Amino acid sequence: MNDQIIQGVSAAVLTAILLTIWKLKGIYDVPSHRSAHSKAIPTAAGICIAFVFLIFFGVGQIDIIDYDSPPLTLVAGLTILTIVGFIDDWKEVNYKTRLLSHIVAVGLVLTQQKLNIPEYAIWFFIGVGLINACNFLDGLNGLLASQWLLTIGFILSAFAPENSFFWILWISTLVYLFYNFPKAVVFIGDTGSTILGFSYFCMLFSLAPIQNQFPSFIINHDSFIIFCLFPLGFAWADVAFTILRRFAEKRSMVWSFGDYGFHYKAKFLDSHALVTLIYLSLNCLLTFAAALIFSNHQLIYPLCCIYALGQIVHWAVIYRLSRMNLE
Repeated sequence: MNDQIIQGVSAAVLTAILLTIWKLKGIYDVPSHRSAHSKAIPTAAGICIAFVFLIFFGVGQIDIIDYDSPPLTLVAGLTILTIVGFIDDWKEVNYKTRLLSHIVAVGLVLTQQKLNIPEYAIWFFIGVGLINACNFLDGLNGLLASQWLLTIGFILSAFAPENSFFWILWISTLVYLFYNFPKAVVFIGDTGSTILGFSYFCMLFSLAPIQNQFPSFIINHDSFIIFCLFPLGFAWADVAFTILRRFAEKRSMVWSFGDYGFHYKAKFLDSHALVTLIYLSLNCLLTFAAALIFSNHQLIYPLCCIYALGQIVHWAVIYRLSRMNLE
């Protein structure tokens, strides 16, 4: 345990040093008419998080630290996403290239286990979906990082060993949050948001096979997957709302228009920080609900259906407000 504390402190210090350097020397995001910020701010700080992870992975390979080392396919996928995300933050990459990098990274991880076709298809959808959903949620200061930290911290504490390598990413992201909320001095960029989405998927994929207390309904371990995705259900609904709205209005699915649900709420409440705190509070409530009510695993699907109906009503109201007051 003492070793993990020392390594955690070391990761935090290294991350803070790298983020401070990045604040001074990094790639800057110059605001446009679609931006939520008004001045140029360093972006692509996710490169610092990835760098810390890769340093600890390299040190772990020569047995200097005691960690449950991730498979090489995970590290390869993370490296690919880091490179493509960094280039995208720097010069902007075609969405087809970005999507291809997501597909390759997820495909590499899926080679770790023998899966049948339905399992492969569902896990593939979850992996690519989580990468893009986290990228969607990276729109207000602290919004993505705070929710990722709470949800991933809960899952790791409940199901992962204390020496899980995912804790290095968690600690580095926690340090980044202090640089991003409530007033941002750096942005995580596509580099970081894709890493967070990818690590979310990798964590679920690695933990699911050993959670035998969860029943399976459609594919192996599907109730565990739902359990882990549930705490961010309202955030996934935000992504779905945005996609459906763009489809209805025949707008691009890949460009940012500042039209996500949380953008409308930020305009309505005139506060980005308040919306982030509201989302984080909902995340806390759903995390508590997941831990409390999902002990009866047979209720997982009915509860999710009830929650989905509530979200439909909620986003119908938001859509009406956006058309009446916020366009």
